[in-house]
Amino acid sequence: MEVGIFIGLKKFQNKGYGTDAMNILIDFIFKEMNINKIKLDVYEFNNKAIKCYEKCGFKKEAILKMELFRKGKFHDIIRMVLFKDDDLKK
Repeated sequence: MEVGIFIGLKKFQNKGYGTDAMNILIDFIFKEMNINKIKLDVYEFNNKAIKCYEKCGFKKEAILKMELFRKGKFHDIIRMVLFKDDDLKK
């Protein structure tokens, strides 16, 4: 299952809401939907999101090289995954 979150308003960013939302989503997916693997893609320059996802237990699985062209430059996309067994170990 592929997921994503977005905290749009700046005044709500950097307050832990994204981490809380992701943890609630992870719990629902693993416990209620009985899914084994959650994946997401994040742009390499989105360090805050990467930190949030790692805090939630996601690990980098792959790097999609030069997938995004933004502001005159190519950027990588990082594929991150979390398995049900990994989440249980937290």
